[in-house]
Amino acid sequence: MTALRVATYNIHHGADGRDRGDLPRTAAALAALDADVIGVQEVDVGFGTRSAHEDQPARLAELLGYQGCFGATLDRPASAGGARARYGLALLTRGQILTHEMRLLPGDPRRPSAHEPRGLLSVRLRSPQGADLTVLVTHLDPAHRHHRAAQVQAILDTAEALEGPRVLLGDLNTDPAAPELVALATGGWREAAAELVGPLAGRPLVTRLVAALPGRPLRATFPSRLPLRRLDSVWVHDGARVEALEVGRSHASDHRGVVASIRLPQSSSIVGP
Repeated sequence: MTALRVATYNIHHGADGRDRGDLPRTAAALAALDADVIGVQEVDVGFGTRSAHEDQPARLAELLGYQGCFGATLDRPASAGGARARYGLALLTRGQILTHEMRLLPGDPRRPSAHEPRGLLSVRLRSPQGADLTVLVTHLDPAHRHHRAAQVQAILDTAEALEGPRVLLGDLNTDPAAPELVALATGGWREAAAELVGPLAGRPLVTRLVAALPGRPLRATFPSRLPLRRLDSVWVHDGARVEALEVGRSHASDHRGVVASIRLPQSSSIVGP
């Protein structure tokens, strides 16, 4: 089987919890995760003064020595004398990006308008070790579980057409055990922390508390200074196996990063040149 480290990190447009921007600091936090593949949320491309009009995915890829791609959830056309402003999702990898596609995710039409457009960045890549896989990067609605449920269903519809090992990296804006995410498990997805520690329902309180301590799989990710909620998670599908999970220590964003060590089935490895 092929070993791989995959991570998710909401970078808050390169700003910390006090909204102080510093993209090199963000790059250092990403580097500290030591991941082969990183799904990134809240990324700016020429979005304005808050991020110095920078192309953040391109700059982060340059600072890390990775390949990168971007998908916009917000895309504001250039105005007179202004530049096009985009915001959304990115993927960074030590491997090779083969193809990538961005799609917007729906909300629940029966509910109030979603907080902002949400999306799914689907990337087919070749890992540094020579294995092909599909990585999905997403960021779900923070306010309404019904919107999240609709977005999860759209992710499942997209993933159903995919073949081979798949990984989902995202800020899902809710605990991985939330009812609106149950459909992921029903669809064959396995959340990395749950895969390591097993179901906690009905287990002693001390067991659940220990699993949430710093350095343990169920460590919370938000807010970064004093994490109380586990909003960011890694999910695997189709033969991928989780071996370890860590939560980053950096306060470079208002979230903490999450990195999983996984193994891909041998059938995903490249044969021949």
